[in-house]
Amino acid sequence: MKTTIDTLREDASKRLRRETMSAAAICIVLVAGGALTATDNLPALNGTTSTSAFLLGAVMGLCAVAAVVTIRNIMELRHALSDDQALRRLHAKENDELQAHLEREVARSFIQTMPALAVIAIFVGALVSLEAMAAVAATIVFLSVALLVVKAAYKIRLRSEIGDEAE
Repeated sequence: MKTTIDTLREDASKRLRRETMSAAAICIVLVAGGALTATDNLPALNGTTSTSAFLLGAVMGLCAVAAVVTIRNIMELRHALSDDQALRRLHAKENDELQAHLEREVARSFIQTMPALAVIAIFVGALVSLEAMAAVAATIVFLSVALLVVKAAYKIRLRSEIGDEAE
């Protein structure tokens, strides 16, 4: 399959739309969190307001980091869409075999150590409070389910691509 500049541009446009939707969702979470903080309306579900404030602060911090990364990706994609040479450089950078191998090894190592890290995180959370332990356990369950969903989605997509090529 030959990769033309038009297919590169189409792929970059799709990614730009996904990144923009991601940025919008992150901004909604940041605004909602800021509004809850400013109006002192933090929900203290089975815990204290200070625990809820801490958890909201952690979520807002993570969202701020995600927002910075997402905005950087949006800027990079917009620049690539405006310049064919930048689009080719972006494609070459994203399809670098050494980088792909490194990312696979890092992901494999992380997945293998994740159960041990989960046990340690839950234990540390239990030392802080019941709410912290529950938050850590819920986060680990959520991330594990998200990992399984993403893996299943890629398997389904790969099967459909293989089926399309066979026809």
